[in-house]
Amino acid sequence: MTWDEINNLQLDDLMRLPLKTKAIIAAIIIVLLGAVAWFWFISPENDKYNDLQAQVETLKGQVRQKQLLAADLPAYQAQILEMKHRFQRFLEQLPDRAQIPSLLDDVTLAGRSRGLEFTLFQPLPEVNKNFYAEIPVKINVTGTYGDIGRFAAAVAAMPRIVTINDISITPSASASGTAPLDKALAAQKLEMSCVATTYRYIEAKVEQTEVRK
Repeated sequence: MTWDEINNLQLDDLMRLPLKTKAIIAAIIIVLLGAVAWFWFISPENDKYNDLQAQVETLKGQVRQKQLLAADLPAYQAQILEMKHRFQRFLEQLPDRAQIPSLLDDVTLAGRSRGLEFTLFQPLPEVNKNFYAEIPVKINVTGTYGDIGRFAAAVAAMPRIVTINDISITPSASASGTAPLDKALAAQKLEMSCVATTYRYIEAKVEQTEVRK
């Protein structure tokens, strides 16, 4: 059958075709219709379905992550609360501006009550360290090795934080220049120079909050 004959086929001619030929033609028509349906309708919808399925899996993953976070939330909140309590206890060990003079008096008293003689007590400029400030004081004292040790222990035991740095200990000028250093440490007067530093919490943000209240 030529192409012209196919083009000139009439319905009656198709009806007279053999059953096998009719079946082949019907199969071809079904395949063509199926291909058209697939490319024009089914395939785009299938792509949309796959996209939606991928979005669903992504959302499920996000939900699982948030569920895990939600399950750990009480533990995180407890840790944050504990950190806040520790930070508050730390801040309570830092004197405020009004307490600095009395704290420095306590340092002086701790030295004198243990037999030390202060030859220099010189407050140095305050050093800003972001949320806190260092308040150093240069100190020169004279006393025995035991007196100096008891003074250092007393300062360390203070409820407020005070550190002693840049320590230098030498025999006193009044001691014999020929005396061995070990004997000077045991019985004779020594001179110690150091920097005692306390720390002040900078409460700018806290003060602003209190003003708004």
